Amino acid sequence: METTFRVSVRVLVAYSYFGPDILPGGNAAEMLAGTRAHQAREGAQAQTFEIEKPVNCTLIHNSETVTVFGRMDAYRDGCPPCVEEIKLCAKPPEAPLPEHLAQARLYGALLVDNQALETVEIRVTYVNTQGEPLRVFTEFAQASALTQTLTELLMPWLAFAVSERARACERDFTLKAMPFPFDTYRSGQRELAAQVYTAITRKKRLFATLPTGTGKSAAVLFPALKALGEGKTRQLFYLTARTTARQSPLNALERMRALGMKARVLTLLAKEKLCPSPTRCHPDDCPRAKGHYLRQPQAIEKLLALDGFWTDECIVETADEFSVCPFELALSLTELADVVLMDLNYAFDPFVQIARVFQQHRDFTLLIDEAHHLLSRVQDSLSGALDSRELRAYRSALGKALSRRHPYYKQLTALLTALRQTGGDEPDTASPEDDDSAAGEVPQSDASPETPRETVLPEPPQAVTAAVQAVCEGTLELLTSRMPNAECRQSAGRMLRTLCSFSYAAQHFSERYAALLTRRGKERVLELYCLSPAEVIAATTKRLHGSVFFSATLSPLVEMRKLLGGTEEDAIFSLPSPFPPQRLKVVRRRVQTRYAYRENSAARVAQSIAEAVNARIGRYIAYFPSYAYLRLVYAQLAELPLPPLLVQENNMSEEARERFLYAFTRDDAPKLGLCVLGGMFSEGVDLPGDQLIGAIIVGVGLPTPSLRLTTLQAYYQEHFGDGFLYAWMIPAMQKVSQAAGRVIRTEKDSGLVVLLDDRYYDPRYLRLLPPDWQVTNEDIAGAAKALDRLEE
Repeated sequence: METTFRVSVRVLVAYSYFGPDILPGGNAAEMLAGTRAHQAREGAQAQTFEIEKPVNCTLIHNSETVTVFGRMDAYRDGCPPCVEEIKLCAKPPEAPLPEHLAQARLYGALLVDNQALETVEIRVTYVNTQGEPLRVFTEFAQASALTQTLTELLMPWLAFAVSERARACERDFTLKAMPFPFDTYRSGQRELAAQVYTAITRKKRLFATLPTGTGKSAAVLFPALKALGEGKTRQLFYLTARTTARQSPLNALERMRALGMKARVLTLLAKEKLCPSPTRCHPDDCPRAKGHYLRQPQAIEKLLALDGFWTDECIVETADEFSVCPFELALSLTELADVVLMDLNYAFDPFVQIARVFQQHRDFTLLIDEAHHLLSRVQDSLSGALDSRELRAYRSALGKALSRRHPYYKQLTALLTALRQTGGDEPDTASPEDDDSAAGEVPQSDASPETPRETVLPEPPQAVTAAVQAVCEGTLELLTSRMPNAECRQSAGRMLRTLCSFSYAAQHFSERYAALLTRRGKERVLELYCLSPAEVIAATTKRLHGSVFFSATLSPLVEMRKLLGGTEEDAIFSLPSPFPPQRLKVVRRRVQTRYAYRENSAARVAQSIAEAVNARIGRYIAYFPSYAYLRLVYAQLAELPLPPLLVQENNMSEEARERFLYAFTRDDAPKLGLCVLGGMFSEGVDLPGDQLIGAIIVGVGLPTPSLRLTTLQAYYQEHFGDGFLYAWMIPAMQKVSQAAGRVIRTEKDSGLVVLLDDRYYDPRYLRLLPPDWQVTNEDIAGAAKALDRLEE
């Protein structure tokens, strides 16, 4: 019997049972506490119960074949058998919540279908964070009643599923007929499209590097949509590291829609950018949270009737009309869209990952743009850090709002004490509460320029991890109650994320982590740093219907595949630049830009920049390894004949960023931008034609030395054999290639790239530059003249 539909018990229950309001929950603390509670309860039951036992049944309703499946929290064979559903709660209800009871009954119904039982014992057990049962509800359900429950829950879901199948058939017809969205393929696009299609068809991973200007969005989306139309994947998730990077794939999808494509497209924006109110997601604080789930079906119904292009503006407008939360509305649409454009974190960050997608399904495809960002982004999301000064300031504010006698204040004090005692040998005779007198200000003694001492610990201190767990649970309880004011709620929410990140890293601590301690006087910073996220990336992407990692700077490919959790079985693919090589002139010049030589080299760097911008008049950007070096050279540039200067500032506002770019895109006059390598203007910025005709790159982009980096270098040295290459050189030269990639954006562009550092003469660095670059030595003026001759 062929299965037409598959649905999990959780999905069936969620389709019919939901509370009316958005309530705090499902966050990082509950995720960690819930996991611990389940593990503790299941450990206690292991003697007599089977844990996480899978069960399913296949049945026919209205001529449709449906398989219902799930995993029972605990199962005990017997006469009758027993199904136990375990739920974490702080205060157990007087009766089992309807959705919890329905879930347990559905598991019972699946057992009845499998074993022809007459009766099943159904339990709903509410436990605390230690897994201890607070209340147990038991019933002995007859087979006929359980089957009726299954039918009642299945019928409405099946009616919607049938209508969705009809819509998908129409979509597939349009996708099969859809031509490539451009008149012709650019050089390499067809080859890339074939590789993407093969990866999806074979459910494999592909790592691809392709130069800027290849048209990678269209070349990746087109074959993926073809595979979707042929049933080789159920859904596409296009992941980016920045919101601005979505415009290119959106443009490609718009072109495909104009050619007849009928696929639903959703853009998922970050919650803080979508939410109209910064208050807590609670009906007491946000009017949209109250009754959200009662009004959401009407909002979704309206969106389903539209053309299926659900942009941020569309989501916000519909949310305003029905007075629902736009972010929660967008999350619900992730299950209904065919293509979802969203941030990397929604797939890989354990605290914001979309559980309804990534924990319930595997039959979708990931298209990971700007994949060179993935390594550091996942490392950061899996790491956690505690700073005693930040913790002390938070405790001071909460102490004033709640009083120092509050149990939560005492929990914070215990954590602060445990953290400050980590590493020992620092005298601290003051009471742990004494330094709250300055309302969170740093004491004068801490402001002294004392050199910090850094240490790698063998493991996270047990006293700290235990105290963090207690404060996590205390913060969660605090957030679910009324707090003195919105400021307290917001600071508690921020601290909760900090603590939960640390707790997550502590629970997963292994040889892939390092415990880094920085001591400055009595203050401490303790970081649990993820050295290698390869395992997590591999676990997230394996057994999917294809995962494509692609970027203009995903090189060297073999090494990047290894860092991102790939194996030799995973395909790699690279394309040469589609543009004539003579249209890009790359000149290297010997300059000492290492930190110790920057004072002496600033004048020479300034003269080289002036030489470049005066040799061929137009718009240029010079990229520096730091703001400090930028300012040093800026002082020298003030004495030279140059076009107007525009300087990137640290922490620029969105308005300031737009003004900076506006000067390049709307004003034809010559100008020189001074920016930081690896910053907001060194990648993801499109300046075609005369908007940018040159980039001067100062240094090789090596990061500032730190305990993090030296520890990471040692880890890579042990596992890969060349720690300096993996920890320092590869990420540095990726930043260089990204910045230089701003110059040539179309077939008609021509431009100059100047590399100012003697290390560009070192073969180790040179091999990490794009292979199509034809690098010449020292003669900037000659390269500019050659470009002028091309334009004649």
